[in-house]
Amino acid sequence: MDCVTSFNMSLDALLHRRPPTPWEKFAASPLLFISKLAYSSISTPSHVSSSPTSLRLVLISDTHSTHSSQPALPDGDILIHSGDLTHSGTYAELSSALSWLASQPHTHKVFIAGNHDALLADHDSLDRKELLGLYSGLTYLEDEATVLTVRGRSVHLYGSPRTPKHGSGVFQYPRAPSSILDDVWQERDIPPTTDILITHGPPLHHLDLGVGCPALLSTLWHIQPRLHVFGHIHGARGIEFLPFTRAQAAYERVCACVRARTGVKGLEGGGWIDAISVVWAAVFTACGWGRSRTREGTLLVNAAAVEGLRDDILRGAVVVDLQLNAIDRELEAR
Repeated sequence: MDCVTSFNMSLDALLHRRPPTPWEKFAASPLLFISKLAYSSISTPSHVSSSPTSLRLVLISDTHSTHSSQPALPDGDILIHSGDLTHSGTYAELSSALSWLASQPHTHKVFIAGNHDALLADHDSLDRKELLGLYSGLTYLEDEATVLTVRGRSVHLYGSPRTPKHGSGVFQYPRAPSSILDDVWQERDIPPTTDILITHGPPLHHLDLGVGCPALLSTLWHIQPRLHVFGHIHGARGIEFLPFTRAQAAYERVCACVRARTGVKGLEGGGWIDAISVVWAAVFTACGWGRSRTREGTLLVNAAAVEGLRDDILRGAVVVDLQLNAIDRELEAR
């Protein structure tokens, strides 16, 4: 759940910036601050007791060649790395990172590339072919789906390394309005049965510091996977639940209003009407009048494992328990 009002800084600065203080957030936009505060009561994930049928997912991203210094990875059924394993994507860096990934005890280990993992974007490279062959025990996804079977249960995953363009990084597409970018994700043909969506970058307005992809957000509204894991924006690490309700849509319109600098700090242009809608939904939920938190929706996880101006803060992995039942599917984030 993230929007910012200043876009003068480079994306590199956003990737490495510290999270703003509450006062800084309020000063930047009272409208957004109030909306975000209210929306947090709707988007905070619920904690559901795990069961013997739960699938434990260990999620990590943006290790940037710090893998050997990261905290030990927790046990789990599926380990997922959502890109930027390296600083510059050389053979040596990728080999080291993939060796570390392959050495983990998890039964299933899945990864995608990020904009720093240059060699993986060179499909004609013999080094790329050799690397992926050496670590054939890992599941590498590049704009493709796979199905894993864990304790008799099928888990449908889709992975893509694509992010909006910045600099000379790989796997990038041009930054443009959602109406233009929709084809970028429609062409990916993500199966509607996807349980876990893995992308390198975040959707717009959520755990993204305001620089996520609007077309990816539209895709989430369309396919609504149980879990979406990503990274890329280091300072936006966190967990958020998307209920796909009118309140969420109103919150996203507030973010868009502030992002477009409508009026003074978003105070005009209808933003307050949507903000009031979000506040009312929060009151409705607090009074227990809303639907159960185990309803259908998508859990978002920004699992970026480094933080700080020098990427010197190592955060480790995020653990999520995913239940796939015949009738209902519940999510738990820890």
